[in-house]
Amino acid sequence: MLLIRRLAVERERWMSAREFGEVWALSQLSPGIHLVALAGLIGRRAAGWRGVIAAVAGMMIPAAAITVALTAAYEMIAASALARAALAGVAPVTGGMTIATAALLVRTSARHGRTHLAIDLAVCLASLVAAVFLGIPTLAAIGAGAAIGALALGREPPTSRESSVG
Repeated sequence: MLLIRRLAVERERWMSAREFGEVWALSQLSPGIHLVALAGLIGRRAAGWRGVIAAVAGMMIPAAAITVALTAAYEMIAASALARAALAGVAPVTGGMTIATAALLVRTSARHGRTHLAIDLAVCLASLVAAVFLGIPTLAAIGAGAAIGALALGREPPTSRESSVG
C-alpha cells in the first residue's frame, strides 16, 4: 500500500493525500483483497472505467501467475532452512511497511489540527480494542469506526472539487 500511495499521490499526482485516504478507507469495506479494490478505485480516478480494468487486471494477472509459480516451487523447497528463514522475515517487513503507511496517514491527519488527529486516533484505537480484545468481528469494528469518524468529521468541507468516490 505504501508503494501504491507514493505512485498515486506523490509521483503521478492522480489524487491528493486526502482523496487517497478516502479511497483507502472505502477499499477496506470491500470483501476480498483490499489492495485490488484500492487499485480499482485509483484506476477509476485516473482513467475512468478503462483505468479500473487496467488496474484490477494489473493487480490480478501477475499475482495469479506468481502464485501458481511459487506454489509449485515451494513444494520443492518447503523443508529447506533457507525457505523457513525467508518466511520468518516476512512478518517484520510487512509490519514495518504497515507502520510506515500508518505514519503517513497520521501525518496527513495531523495537518488538519489536534482535534482531527485526536478523533482519528481515538476511532482507530477503539476499533482495535473492539476487534482484538472484545472479540467483535473485524468488519463490524471497521464499520463502526467508519460511522463514528463520519459523524465526528462529516461536516468537514472537502478539499477537492470532485469526489474521489462518486
